[in-house]
Amino acid sequence: MRPALSRSEPAVEAGAAAPPLLAALTMLASPVPRPAALQAALGALSESEPAALLGRMAYHRIDGLAHRALTLLPRGSVGPWLGSALKRRRQKIAAATLSQGLALAGVLDAFHRRRIPVIVMRGLRSVEAIYGDPGSRPFQDHDLLVRATDRDAAADLLAREGFAQAAPGLHRRGGVIVDLHVDPLGASRRPTRAALFPLTAETIFERASAGTVAGAPAEIPSPEDEFLMLAIHAVKHSFDRLIRIADLAHALALNGRAICWETLRRRAEASGTARLLAWALQAACLLGVEPPADLCSGASGNPLASALMRRVKALNPIPFTGEILMALSAPTLAACARFLMDALFPAGEVPVGVLGRAIAIPRRTAGLLRQAALEIGDRRGATGR
Repeated sequence: MRPALSRSEPAVEAGAAAPPLLAALTMLASPVPRPAALQAALGALSESEPAALLGRMAYHRIDGLAHRALTLLPRGSVGPWLGSALKRRRQKIAAATLSQGLALAGVLDAFHRRRIPVIVMRGLRSVEAIYGDPGSRPFQDHDLLVRATDRDAAADLLAREGFAQAAPGLHRRGGVIVDLHVDPLGASRRPTRAALFPLTAETIFERASAGTVAGAPAEIPSPEDEFLMLAIHAVKHSFDRLIRIADLAHALALNGRAICWETLRRRAEASGTARLLAWALQAACLLGVEPPADLCSGASGNPLASALMRRVKALNPIPFTGEILMALSAPTLAACARFLMDALFPAGEVPVGVLGRAIAIPRRTAGLLRQAALEIGDRRGATGR
């Protein structure tokens, strides 16, 4: 089942602040070219808003996409300051991507020589498979997925390649960071996440095929698995940056016909992630793509989730949106409670005894509130909200 994907105009949720600015932001990140509408949106900005727009593009990491969108406008329709600033940013992203690609190629070659199957999740894989342009999508590290049985061998290999372990699973060599995963959900410190969403590395590898990333050998997940992992990743990070939504929207626009949506639906249901997929697809619609309606409506009916998604569509999600949405996906109230407790106390941080937990909960809650305040402050500082 591969229905044709329709496209609509990117739209910002009704009632969002500064509609002209947000409308321009979504059009700059959208895979649906609309030069005339974008030109009109930019022309509607006040004198001070182009600087604010540039700050928001940097916060949402869509500078490269914005530069690509502006090249479709008539010459002279964009102020030289904005155009030159985005051109320099795109060049910096491209240079960093090429440098990181060379480093990743060496790592993947070493994995291949040791016969350790490895999957590159997001990062350079998304740059190549979704955008096809080294200046379009910045990334900070290389998320590599290996089987649990290969974890020690993979860590040993990275050490031999000159990487030092900076934290559990995190390996650094100069400016190159490898985040080594043995599960696609990053659940090593969150055991209930893996229990609630049983999507395992083994199943991903079973359905993968041989391919290349950065010109080096790597396993490539099936289109359905890769898209599902992108969707879960966007929810997990609370839709904090527009680039994560753009990844989904651009993947839909470019590769939507290669995805068997019925297969994707079955795999999402089997892994307990059908609601997460629906919320991610709802967010992608913000950028002008229209995936199958039945998949988008799979998480309707929950007032709290609807309120959270309205904030997401206004590009102003509240902190921990992803944790709340994941908790709402739990099949039972008990499972929801276990997930929330796991969020309070990740693996290795659970206090001993009922009394210990009771004493620690207020302190941990206060810490999370401080973290939320910092995230809100960072967003306001970058976006002017």
